Amino acid sequence: MDSLDDHRWRAVVTRDPQSQGVFVYAVASTRVYCRPGCSSRQPLRRNVTFFATPDEARSAGYRACRRCRPDDLAVDDLSLAAVVALCRRVEATEESLDVGAFAHDVGYSERHLRRRFREVLGVTIAQYARFQRSELARAALAAKVPVTDAIYQAGYGSSRAFYEHGATRLGMSPSTFQAGGAGEVISFTTLETPLGVVLGARTHRGVCAVRIGPDEKALIDELTLEFPHARRERDDEGLGDLALVLARAVRGEATDALPLDLAGTAFQIRVWQILCTVPRGTTLTYSQVAERMGEPRAVRAVGSACGANPTALLVPCHRVVRRDGSLGGYRWGLEVKAALLDLERAPR
Repeated sequence: MDSLDDHRWRAVVTRDPQSQGVFVYAVASTRVYCRPGCSSRQPLRRNVTFFATPDEARSAGYRACRRCRPDDLAVDDLSLAAVVALCRRVEATEESLDVGAFAHDVGYSERHLRRRFREVLGVTIAQYARFQRSELARAALAAKVPVTDAIYQAGYGSSRAFYEHGATRLGMSPSTFQAGGAGEVISFTTLETPLGVVLGARTHRGVCAVRIGPDEKALIDELTLEFPHARRERDDEGLGDLALVLARAVRGEATDALPLDLAGTAFQIRVWQILCTVPRGTTLTYSQVAERMGEPRAVRAVGSACGANPTALLVPCHRVVRRDGSLGGYRWGLEVKAALLDLERAPR
């Protein structure tokens, strides 16, 4: 299930002209931000951060690309201009927006504008609004604003609304995210595999993180960013059992279950528990997972929970696909997801 950032990244890769003016992307290695259609060399996904506007990118310390000049972009497509204007209105509005009135003001029917918005951004207007609120909450929590205050400052009408929608982007409980792992001792190890580097990390309660990527340093840096206040220590010998399980999982082989230390919302935990029951070599659709939870309409929330899974391979979110059989999204890359499924289906 694609997220907003999945759709944005695809627009960057394809240099999608429909996304001009909707957002900009910034590259950590160059400290430059660009529009999606920039002709510069494609950056690595792990170095990219998305911003709704150039102002946000500049505030984060990035400078405008001299090649694509994202600050000077003019949108000639009138319907695209209406979508861009609607994005800016959603970002500036804490309360519910009257989309019908906005559509009338810009000369379109509400139905047409909603359809065009979904075509351009890959998500609905309501989903985009929830994304913006969750980003505000995330920033407030990182700034050490009390959890309750952060929830209401971000525009959530209740803490329940935040835990149902916004907390899914934290990957852990708000208090844990805010504390940055304070007081925790996290041991980690890495191993080279045919699918890339795999990093596994464990607290005294169980495995708390499994990451997959092409670069060991980037994975360790990511662990540091997630748990900045924890004591992190490499322990290749002490985590030999974890490395063995991860190596077998990458080869598509059966693995022993390990204790997990999963921090997430109640909804996420329920999704992850169901994923752990999916047999090797088989898949479920997002809708089937939702049905097993007794919440058949929560398909998109299931997709978000899969994307927030902190322990790749051990919680096998790669075994969830779309109804039409296509792969959907995968935090560690669709090539890795496809390879894992092929390996698990291979005869033994």
